Amino acid sequence: MAKSHGSLTGIEAKIEYHPAFEELGALYESWKRSAINWMQTEKLSESEVEKRLMKKFNIKWAYADSIATEARTCLNQLKTAKKT
Repeated sequence: MAKSHGSLTGIEAKIEYHPAFEELGALYESWKRSAINWMQTEKLSESEVEKRLMKKFNIKWAYADSIATEARTCLNQLKTAKKT
């Protein structure tokens, strides 16, 4: 979120809080945990995870792509942390 001297600037300044944002955030995190699990246990690729996310949760490609990318990054960080 962009801040300038303690005040919000840009689009963030125009978005008012709504409880739906928390629910959407919880769903996003749940979908990401599912994606990480599939990558770990079933050794699915990022592309395969995107397709499964779209089919299982009925979400658009852009969301599935974002979630799969974050899941891959998270899984890579976990593997790196495990090595050290």
